[in-house]
Amino acid sequence: MVAVTNPAKAEDIQIVESAPISQGGLSGLYITTGVGANWPIDRVGKGDRGIFTEFSNPGFSAEVGLGYEFKPLRLELTYALDASNLEGYNNVSGKYFKYVQGGQTSKNSAFASIYWDLFPSKRLSPYVGVGIGPTFLKVGAFSDPGLNYQGYSKSLFGYQAKAGLSYAFNYRSKVFAEAIYRGTSSYDTNDGFDKWSNTSFSSWGAQTGLRIGF
Repeated sequence: MVAVTNPAKAEDIQIVESAPISQGGLSGLYITTGVGANWPIDRVGKGDRGIFTEFSNPGFSAEVGLGYEFKPLRLELTYALDASNLEGYNNVSGKYFKYVQGGQTSKNSAFASIYWDLFPSKRLSPYVGVGIGPTFLKVGAFSDPGLNYQGYSKSLFGYQAKAGLSYAFNYRSKVFAEAIYRGTSSYDTNDGFDKWSNTSFSSWGAQTGLRIGF
């Protein structure tokens, strides 16, 4: 009789049905891992001889670390790798030269990042985030058809910005896809012939990954 005279209200049903969704987000400590690709941005070098522009091929990216969520914010400590190869350059006269060998490049970064989940209690939620930390840049020796150049290693200030979309498929786990911008402070190099002042070694990227709560 109670069920007949007091039918369930629509809002009560909605609360019950949405409970798994609200519980589906991570809570507390979690691990995160992602893989994807990066597209380095053209770099400009300035020296006594003038200005040149250097190009890189697209490459591989990966990231792994620990995070802690206190909705709607998350904090993460991660290690990130961006690997690629030098492609060529326009010299100070504007003439293009393609590198014929070498030029393996890696950016190894340790980021402390903060993220904001727009709908933390929903299965599907967009998010944005920023991070900073040290970046170790290593460029191997390389050559064009006429010259061989020295490689170099630099310890730089690194930073990243992200925008992504996550989906909670159970109470502890989320998958995500994100767009990334990563950059470094400017730096000086000596290729064995001249000294150059270089702009940020930056790149656009995209990753997919998984976050698993404890």
